Amino acid sequence: MIELKRLKLINWHNFENVTFDCARLTYMIGVNAVGKTTILDAIRYCLTTNRNFNALGNKKSGRTLQGSVHAKQRGENAYRRPGRTVAYIGAEFWDTAKRVPFVIAVRVESEGPMQELHPGDQTWYISEDGCTLEQLPFIDPRTGAPSAKEDFKPATGRLSYTRSPSEARDRICRALGIGRASSPLGKKFNEVFQMGTSMDEIPNFREFLYQYILPQPELDLDALQGDRVELENLHAVLAEARTRAAALETIVNDGREAAEKETAALVNRGAALLARAAADAGEDATWQGHLEAGNRQLETLNAQYEAAKNAEAEARQAYLAAHSAASASGEGAALDVMTEELARKKSALDAAARRAAGAEAAANKVTALLQSLGRSGFAIGKDLWPEALRAETLPGLTDALSGVEKPLEEQYFAARQAVADLLREQGAKRAELDAVSGGKWVYPHGDAATRVRDAVNAELQSRGMTPDAKIFCELLAVEDESWQDCVEACLGDRRFDILVPPAHYAAAKSAFVALKEKVGPISLLDTPGIRKANRRTDKIAPDSLAAQVTSENPLAAQYAETILGRIVCCDTPDTLEQYPDSATRDLLRHHPFRLERLRAPQRYIGLDARRTRAEALTAELEALAERRRAAEQTEKTLKAAYDQYQNALRGKTLEELGALWDSRAALTAARQAYTAQEQQLADCRENPMLQQLYKEEEAREKAWDAARAAVEQVGGDIRVCQKQLASCEAERKKAVETAQTSADAANAFFAKYPLLEPLARERWAALSGPDKAKPDRAVAQAAEKAQTKLDEALQLYLTGTLEPAQKAYNERYVCDYPLGLAGVEQYRAQYESLVRIDLERYAARLEQAQKDCKDRFRKDILFRMKDDIFNARRQFRELNKVMEQLTYGEEVYRFELEPSRDPQLAAFYQVIVDKGNQQMTDSDSLDNIAATADPVYERQVDELMEKIMADVDENTRARQEGRRPEGVTLSDYVDYRTYLDYDIKVTNTVSGQQADLSRVSRDSSGGENQAPFYVAICASLLQIYQKSENSIRLVLLDEAFSKMTSDRIRPMMELFRRLQLQVLLISTVEKSTAIQPYCDITYSIVRHGDANAIAPFYRLTPPAPETEEPQKENEDE
Repeated sequence: MIELKRLKLINWHNFENVTFDCARLTYMIGVNAVGKTTILDAIRYCLTTNRNFNALGNKKSGRTLQGSVHAKQRGENAYRRPGRTVAYIGAEFWDTAKRVPFVIAVRVESEGPMQELHPGDQTWYISEDGCTLEQLPFIDPRTGAPSAKEDFKPATGRLSYTRSPSEARDRICRALGIGRASSPLGKKFNEVFQMGTSMDEIPNFREFLYQYILPQPELDLDALQGDRVELENLHAVLAEARTRAAALETIVNDGREAAEKETAALVNRGAALLARAAADAGEDATWQGHLEAGNRQLETLNAQYEAAKNAEAEARQAYLAAHSAASASGEGAALDVMTEELARKKSALDAAARRAAGAEAAANKVTALLQSLGRSGFAIGKDLWPEALRAETLPGLTDALSGVEKPLEEQYFAARQAVADLLREQGAKRAELDAVSGGKWVYPHGDAATRVRDAVNAELQSRGMTPDAKIFCELLAVEDESWQDCVEACLGDRRFDILVPPAHYAAAKSAFVALKEKVGPISLLDTPGIRKANRRTDKIAPDSLAAQVTSENPLAAQYAETILGRIVCCDTPDTLEQYPDSATRDLLRHHPFRLERLRAPQRYIGLDARRTRAEALTAELEALAERRRAAEQTEKTLKAAYDQYQNALRGKTLEELGALWDSRAALTAARQAYTAQEQQLADCRENPMLQQLYKEEEAREKAWDAARAAVEQVGGDIRVCQKQLASCEAERKKAVETAQTSADAANAFFAKYPLLEPLARERWAALSGPDKAKPDRAVAQAAEKAQTKLDEALQLYLTGTLEPAQKAYNERYVCDYPLGLAGVEQYRAQYESLVRIDLERYAARLEQAQKDCKDRFRKDILFRMKDDIFNARRQFRELNKVMEQLTYGEEVYRFELEPSRDPQLAAFYQVIVDKGNQQMTDSDSLDNIAATADPVYERQVDELMEKIMADVDENTRARQEGRRPEGVTLSDYVDYRTYLDYDIKVTNTVSGQQADLSRVSRDSSGGENQAPFYVAICASLLQIYQKSENSIRLVLLDEAFSKMTSDRIRPMMELFRRLQLQVLLISTVEKSTAIQPYCDITYSIVRHGDANAIAPFYRLTPPAPETEEPQKENEDE
């Protein structure tokens, strides 16, 4: 037997450095929350590497390895050892067979309670035989601190170590006589050694079995989950392929309908071409007939023309004879002379009229010039105007106009300049308004303040400083708005000075100096000097103008006080002279011995200043617009006068005006001469004989005119006929060309679509009607009209149905197939490939995947559950063999294991244990099983598989959503333990009576119910310990016998003795009277300052006999 003899704890929870002995029955008592359970945590961690302390004892305690190392306290994030800490746990064992000691220890090094432990931070040690705790240097004698890793070794002998928890478990199991940790016995030890938690944490017998007896099923669901994911992926692929096939089928069907519409349109177009070719072929004959008729008409007209020409020649001879007769008489010769003279007089009259009109036009120009000059302020006397002007006063008008030239020119150019100045002023005001409306000031002196501020900020930024230069007025505010004009007038241009923090003054100064004269009237404030002066400044007088100014910037406030602090505010002018420097709201300012009226300033201080300035600028722009309109009108008037003046004086207007009076006299004389000659000619024509001769001449002349008109008429008809013939010939040629073009178009169309010609001819015949009653041209027009509708319908179908479906397909499946009818064949080929090949392949893969998934389910889940149930039965048989040898008082216990009484679970149980659920080899498959399987059984397997696969799917979703798989609880369907019901058979060895614990527990106290659990724990550990000739027999019990009375505790303590188990019990003080008499050594755990101490426990008085009822005892606890 290997016994635990001593335990050492260094920096473990509230234990700084304690060592205590352990006996066969060791008992530790203490009040709640003193840290008793952490001792059991230390032993289990040292011997099993298990850090899951919350599964041991109170599951709600929140105990962790780092919490124990750093001594977690009750407060949140409160630790006694918050910094780097080294902890040691040392367990000294005594091998009774070898009669030698050895030590198992663990070292933990943690940087902090919130820091993750690294693989090298935990080290387990196992000494050679003969080593004790005293021989290991847990404490460095030089520093009194826990030893460094490299210093932890005995003076003599060998100390093996490992930082791997799995390797440590293996070495420890072998050292404790259990065997390899990976062996079934080793695995069982590492599970069962965790037993002994408070039974208060075990709600029922099933939970006890789950935690201590029956292992949790070790099902590898990853492969099954992978199969399910693969199934889902294949389902998705198949669904997507079917969706894609449906989209392609729609496109193919739409393409078929579009092709039908295209065929109908092409057939109609062929019919139209045939009808048009036939109609155009008939046009040639029509125009040939027109040409023949026109030629016949032209021959007739030519004959008529010859006859008219002969008649005109005869009429001309007759007229010439009559004219010669009239001219041969004396009266006729005189009349011819007078007629020629009248023509000369008429020419002279026209020339005089033109000269007079030119002179009158010059007079009108001069009149208009004088009117324009008058409107421009340059009036000329009315006696010099053309209507009153005489030849001798014309020089006076010339002199007057010459005197006007220079002042007119000066005034005109001044008006032009005034308009330009107003335009510039408007632009500047509008730019300032835009800036102010946008939140920016445009300061006086060409915005010099902004220029200086920006230059200073650029210099600050180039030196890595914050560009924080400000304009002084932007930092101020005026408390009483009625004093604002006075404040701004007194500050003047100092409002635009530049202010920087004192630390930036030197850099700002360098930029200011570099600007030279560009700074204008702008100053840079000496803020270091202002800050020094501020320390000596007295309080601002409440009646000073400075009291009206506030600023969040203390330097700006101090500078304002420096300027305005000496100026006293006066409500009326009467008190101004009482102070050396004073001012009123209405801008009266009194200096020593001097009173002045300050000019009303433009406001720049405060937020309202921008709004006020914007309103003022708007009003100024309106006034400027009105002034500009007036100036432009003045300029327009002066320009008209100036232009007219230049034209008059630089041209010949005045020279033409000088000929006005002579041209008027010449026109009057020419008009009188023409009138006299006209009267003389009329008198001559009154001669009777001459009138008779002229009547004959006029008659002959009329006859000649009529003959000439007849010639012209027939000549015109001939020309019209010739034009018509030429037009007919052109039309005939055009008809020939058109017919050829139509025939070529039809031939080319049917060469491209040869199969459509019969259909097109049928369509032509149908449009022509019975016996081709409808003319070919009308048929062509009807077909062409129908063609427009067919083309529109086809295009609408392509753009509204086919192409959108193709485009959507291309976008979804990332293709570049052509749109329209041109790409239909590619879509059809893709559709046929998808339907004939891909869908069948995907469906086959899905079917195979479903078979593979079910194969895996049967191999990895269903048969494994059957195997686990059979193993559970075998384990209970082995456990019962041990429990039958254990007598607790007069009772013997036996585990009972039966199929679940729940109908559905019972049905599934039968499915699991059925003979059809057999181990499948690699060569087995569902096809082989299905050939011999019972269909009813297979349906039941499928139903169970669906239940379990729901859990598998939930695990899969949890992983996809980023949840930890541990946070997803598998339902009872995947746990073989669900399909079993459990109980303990209680047998009284004296009376022979038997009862089930499930029935007894309803009628008895909690203490009676706990006893079988402790017996089961002993039996489970004995199963392990008895299989080794020499091993530990250690049992750890926390909150031992919490609900058991003294008479129930005594048999349990006797059982521990009888079984030769080494037991370490922990409980509160209330149970000490019942437990301590049976223990070899008892310790009391107490709080000593902020640390725990362990001391032997002694009773000063004998314990009083226990008389309380069990129920009462439970209530007290």
